[in-house]
Amino acid sequence: MFWSRKFDPEKDLADLTGKVIIVTGANTGIGYATAKHLARNGAKVYIGSRSEEKGKAAVSKLQEEGIGLGEVVYLHVDLSTPALADQSAQGFLALESKLDILVNNAALIWDAHKESATAQDGITEMMMTNHIGTFQFTKSLLPVLTKTAEQPNSDVRIIIVSSNGHRASVAANPKIQFSLDMFKDHYTGATIPTFARYSVSKLANTLFANTLARRLSSSGIITLSLHPGFVDTSISTNVSFPRLTKLFMSVVARAPDEGAWTSCFAAASPIVRKEADKYNGSYLEPPGKITKASDNALDVALQDQLWEVTEKYLEGQTLD
Repeated sequence: MFWSRKFDPEKDLADLTGKVIIVTGANTGIGYATAKHLARNGAKVYIGSRSEEKGKAAVSKLQEEGIGLGEVVYLHVDLSTPALADQSAQGFLALESKLDILVNNAALIWDAHKESATAQDGITEMMMTNHIGTFQFTKSLLPVLTKTAEQPNSDVRIIIVSSNGHRASVAANPKIQFSLDMFKDHYTGATIPTFARYSVSKLANTLFANTLARRLSSSGIITLSLHPGFVDTSISTNVSFPRLTKLFMSVVARAPDEGAWTSCFAAASPIVRKEADKYNGSYLEPPGKITKASDNALDVALQDQLWEVTEKYLEGQTLD
């Protein structure tokens, strides 16, 4: 199994002293563990969380557990609308003039209790948070990422935590084409509508990463997406049978500390920078193995279509 390979994120990663990192969704689960490992390698890590209470509690817990010479700071990150995503980025820019690594980890995973839940303009909450909010947050940070990449000996990376669930998007929509109406689709006719919504949003994540990799290749920024593996996260508290799910997850899934390994490898392994041409635009599976993404994710026309539809939607938004 891929988990059998020995990997130590506190020995096998680069020295991150002086690096500034954002990890979204870092108050719990994979994001929390990712932030911890990166901070222990010397980085200043911003703990992105929509909840101030949970974000600051995560900072306190990390400090109690020990982060060595690193530093952790709470950062309000709300991806539920484009305006809030942009405000979150502006909040960071008011504090820092550089950004070395952006780990887009935050995502809705399970919304089965909210089958008809929508964000603004009728778009599903899943698509708004997982794709559009992440797109806007990243877009607002691109100037500082690009500026940082221009510095000598820089190593700037954008990591997007996707999922192998993106492969199931074919079942949700065999002839997938992105449009504003598609962003509003709840897939109520699917066997498991919430998973259909999730899989399409994760396809969007991988398409977005691949498009960024192409568009930013000349800047020296490395962009890639990844599947973290089957990890025991807070999903087990948000389903119809939480106790049964928690028991199942504890038996078959990995703990978040291990679940964060691939994110850490992508963000800070020296080999990724050494072989930048190989890793830029790649899709990783645990614990850092390049794997072929789905055919849809590799479809350049579909990548461009998603980018254009998202940009067109955002053009009509007021971010102030």
